[in-house]
Amino acid sequence: MLHKHFYKSSLTMLAMVSAMTLSSLTQAAPVPLANAGFEADDASGGDFFGATGWSAFGGGTFTTDGTNGPGAFPNCCSPVADSGVNSMKLFSTSGVQQSFAATAGDVFSMSGVGLNFGSDPIVNISELFLQIKFLDANGLPAGTAAGGNIAEGFNLFNGNKITANTPQDVWTALGVGTAGAPDNTASVQFIALYLGGSGGAAFVDSLSAEQVSAVPVPAAVWLFGSGLLGLVGVARRRKAQG
Repeated sequence: MLHKHFYKSSLTMLAMVSAMTLSSLTQAAPVPLANAGFEADDASGGDFFGATGWSAFGGGTFTTDGTNGPGAFPNCCSPVADSGVNSMKLFSTSGVQQSFAATAGDVFSMSGVGLNFGSDPIVNISELFLQIKFLDANGLPAGTAAGGNIAEGFNLFNGNKITANTPQDVWTALGVGTAGAPDNTASVQFIALYLGGSGGAAFVDSLSAEQVSAVPVPAAVWLFGSGLLGLVGVARRRKAQG
């Protein structure tokens, strides 16, 4: 009976140590995106092209103001997702991005919210999504050994896009799950992209990014777990002999 109790207790302790070990393997640190909520510019007098801190491309990106009405849509002004006064409007095929130094093996994620604006809704195949890209020192797709621009992470975005089928005037979560930098990586780009060849407009707000890294598990935890495994083995042998 004592052996049986010891065996069960050892398994319980081992499970607790395993849970502690697994929960301490990773941690996430915020990536310092500049002007992540598009609040740095005063758009109260009208749309402001692009946004401070972001590189805009495609010609259809505007910081817009939403202070003239509660939530500021659908009948007045631009929609705003958070407690700020601005958001980013995207139309045509355009987007905004920020770049940071990165190396192979780095792991990142990105999130935010997007909206299908009822006053100028998305039509047909247009869509809004977030994207993470990894580039080499020459600005080309990283991952020569992994397949270049088809490497995991280069064109990574989740399936929760904002499309014509997304309910209008409802902020919807966007996000990119963990994306690992392939070999030859020199930089990472965090992108909000609207592919709007068929018309309409979309809004994005409250963007954020994180770098996920492994946390070394203290040697004492591994030793403790190894010791418990040994004790469990002894207990099982004694039980078999008894």
